[in-house]
Amino acid sequence: MKKVIIGVLLLLVIAGVGVPFVSGLMMEKIVKQSFSNLNTIYSDSGYDVSVEIVQYDRKFSSSEIEWKMKLGSLKAVYGVDEIIFIDRADHQYTGIVTRTSLEKNKWFTDFVSSKLDGKNPLAITTEYKLSGQIHSTVALDAFSLPVGDELVAIKAGKADFACDKDLKNFSSEAFWEGFSVSEKLKVDGISIASNLEKISTYLWDGTLSYGVEKGKIAGNVEHFELVKFKGDYTLDVDKDENTVSVVATFGADKLLASLEKVDNFFVRIGIVNLDTQGFEDFVKLYTEMTNSVLKDISEAADDPEMIKTILQQQLVQSQLQMLTAYERLLKKGLEFQISDLHAQLPQGEIKGDLVLGLIKDMTFAQFVPLQQQPELVLDIFDLQSEMSLPAELVGDNPMLLAPIYSGMKTGLFVKDGDILIHKTEIRDAKLYLNGQEVMF
Repeated sequence: MKKVIIGVLLLLVIAGVGVPFVSGLMMEKIVKQSFSNLNTIYSDSGYDVSVEIVQYDRKFSSSEIEWKMKLGSLKAVYGVDEIIFIDRADHQYTGIVTRTSLEKNKWFTDFVSSKLDGKNPLAITTEYKLSGQIHSTVALDAFSLPVGDELVAIKAGKADFACDKDLKNFSSEAFWEGFSVSEKLKVDGISIASNLEKISTYLWDGTLSYGVEKGKIAGNVEHFELVKFKGDYTLDVDKDENTVSVVATFGADKLLASLEKVDNFFVRIGIVNLDTQGFEDFVKLYTEMTNSVLKDISEAADDPEMIKTILQQQLVQSQLQMLTAYERLLKKGLEFQISDLHAQLPQGEIKGDLVLGLIKDMTFAQFVPLQQQPELVLDIFDLQSEMSLPAELVGDNPMLLAPIYSGMKTGLFVKDGDILIHKTEIRDAKLYLNGQEVMF
């Protein structure tokens, strides 16, 4: 019996010792598969960016992976052709943990050596799990460096990224304490978070949120200050209705520009019920155009005049294509929304809401007759809008308070004490402005 027990214990010990080796063996396949999937995403999206594993040196309980990212036309943005990474991985029971170094990039090592006294402020760790989950953490230590006559201070920050090996689900959370440029510019508490699901190459579902605790620009004459700014961007894909809705919000506790002050500002802007195929075609075209511009700029070899010419040519060439792409989105049910707009000014509060929708499919050509036949708006649009603002802001402006069209019985706004009020709606195929029917 003792021999059996000893034998079992011995097998468990041997198995335990061998786990790191097995883990490293299995994780090599997962790492290589995730790189392949990333290249597929770049290729399908039309980007000339790629990643390549140069060497994968797997040992019993550790591995060293050298890989590089070829930036292609993004060289025009970052100024380098490629970035080389060295991942030193420890094999663990549930996967591997890598620590990433940029030591083979001369532009990076020269910067650290000459500007930061040899102290690398960047630390990158990545955990690849046997389950297929990938989690990376990027930590930045505080540092400062002179730029011209100014001292730039970079504060500490940390970012976490997570995805699956198939790269279909992404989430991130980052916080950066901020930065400053001498006493002229200061930004504190920058945060970003996202949660995205890949639906197709050009279509994602999810939310991106961001915020700034405080921002300040101090000049001799101009002064700008922003307090507790928050925003988010949401893509909502309705597979049953075959539509996409894009909604963005912006808000801040305080916005101060010179002597102008705004408190408790917020607005939600949305374009909802976009045709899914039309939206994908639009994003695809925009991506292709952006890639083309970047490629041409990267080949211009830092020639400002050539870059200017390229941008002008691309603008002309893209106008017709973009108009065609926009037209594909003009489908019945499309709505443009501004909701929950409010802002507190010294003169009083501004509030407003707007919904403008299409009640039938349209082309740009079908909008042309509106210039001569404004009554056609009743056959094209659904409209509801409300707004109020302090009368002190605009005074007795006749463009707002007096009828500007013969069929109007009121101005765009009517005065109610110290407040200007506006209300418009299309109801029963009639247009009402401030409760009065507009005659065409």
